[in-house]
Amino acid sequence: MDEKLQDRYLSCLEIERQAPALEYLRRLTKLHLHRFPFENISKLHYYMHQGKIGLGWLPSLETFLDHFEKNGLGGNCYILNAHFGSLLRSLGFQVELVRAMGGNIHLANKVTVEGRSYYVDVGYGAPLFEPLYLEEQPRFSRCGEEVEIVRLKADRFMIDRRTNGQSFVTKTIEWAPVSLESFEEAITHSLRDEDENPFMRRIVATLYKQGAAYSVINQKLLIKKNTGTEVHEYINKPEWMDMMSVTFGFTEDMLDQALEFVENRAGYARFFM
Repeated sequence: MDEKLQDRYLSCLEIERQAPALEYLRRLTKLHLHRFPFENISKLHYYMHQGKIGLGWLPSLETFLDHFEKNGLGGNCYILNAHFGSLLRSLGFQVELVRAMGGNIHLANKVTVEGRSYYVDVGYGAPLFEPLYLEEQPRFSRCGEEVEIVRLKADRFMIDRRTNGQSFVTKTIEWAPVSLESFEEAITHSLRDEDENPFMRRIVATLYKQGAAYSVINQKLLIKKNTGTEVHEYINKPEWMDMMSVTFGFTEDMLDQALEFVENRAGYARFFM
């Protein structure tokens, strides 16, 4: 990553360049989750305009930053964690990609700093606000969600996410470095345009701010706090568009494009009548 792109990225995060250290990594990770949304609007956009398979679909760092600055877009795990890992590497951190199995294969980062390796994940739509030292098998509750990580084997950890005590997604972290190229098939699989792949059949977004997770699933906005969850449902398009703009910074063009994509799927009901 050249210095100009690094400066742009840090400007988006509203943080200055510093020497690599654990506290700096903590700040970068938390800021990323509060600035760049986890969402599939960009996933649909790149599918329509960039590529439908593998790494040909993955946006360059410059394209990623362009769409954040102009359209408020972030991305999914492949986009967010790959580019955040590149930023960390350019700042002098030791960074390796790792995968997590279960459903669509997940991409995350293993960052070694001050003699320890940490799990860093800004692309899971989860409140993982700090680098996680997996050896400690962390467990915590925040933003209406419980997260628990347990060791399965020397190089395997399970991450379980729960709401109200009920597990809703579980993955197995493989704690060994892999290449970005090894995700070629996984990315293609995640882009399959079929009913069995819900992230190509609905609109989702999550962003953290003001001590809460703001999560959208189609017409519903969930504001998840430690004290409980508010649910707001939008039945008309103008109000939904305004909420998406105010909450996430998404532009009307990108939202219209995503709506058209999911509404054109075979047998899919219209969002707004």
